[in-house]
Amino acid sequence: MQDPMLAERESPTRRSAVADAGERSTAYSVTARTIVFRMVRDELCVGLLSAGGERIAPSAAPVASGGEGALANAARDAATRVISAREIVRIAHGGVRSSVEAGAPVLSVVSWAIARPVATSASAAESLEAEANFVPLSSLPPLGPATRAIVSCAFDSFLDATLADALTRRLLPRHVLFRKTDGFNGRSPLEEALGQTPAAGEPSVPIFVGLLPDPFPLSSLRELYERLLGAPLDRGNFRRQFHEIIAVGPIKALPIFERGVPHRAGQLFTFDRLAWMRFAAQ
Repeated sequence: MQDPMLAERESPTRRSAVADAGERSTAYSVTARTIVFRMVRDELCVGLLSAGGERIAPSAAPVASGGEGALANAARDAATRVISAREIVRIAHGGVRSSVEAGAPVLSVVSWAIARPVATSASAAESLEAEANFVPLSSLPPLGPATRAIVSCAFDSFLDATLADALTRRLLPRHVLFRKTDGFNGRSPLEEALGQTPAAGEPSVPIFVGLLPDPFPLSSLRELYERLLGAPLDRGNFRRQFHEIIAVGPIKALPIFERGVPHRAGQLFTFDRLAWMRFAAQ
């Protein structure tokens, strides 16, 4: 029979070991999750994987030996679960979200990426990849709470970045920008399926540069803003502002026009990165 005094002496040690084990069991595991935004046949879509009949955010675990670039590398690895690396235009940090998955706490470092668009005339292989991995934001399927929070976080940061650059602020009417950037709810009709999750982002170049083909017609740029913001834009005013921007350099008019379109062919334009740096500095 065990000595009661010995049991009493050993008890604190055993309690401490149990407490330490409990603390270890509640430690967060860290994962990188990246939401890829892509225009697929004129529809803004997000890349989500299919797993067990549900759509989930692509993820990758940071490698401990990766040093300071571990999270950035993991974010890119996560994005490549839904699209090839050569199609990715840029990746940005979106925020951090916590969740409980399979009974364990998870800390998700959320990033968002933009990928080159899929045109209506895309090849069969490209269309198949897009249909398998990309879902229109306007008609998302039911998402689990963790996935919804991650997509919402990424989209809010993506929207902030879209509206933050000097070119977009020059193009869009002030009343539209005011309601979309100054803390109002309902900034985009696409948020209805996601909920509000504040985040912030600062782009190096306008977001549309990655979302639209290069070169692009003026109508594609206007329609992108209209779909994203759920706000009709006056065509005449938009065209006038657009040509004022052309005059100062960030966008250049090309001597070529659309081909094979069922409407009057529009002139094509391209983004000038060097001129953009001078424009943004002003």
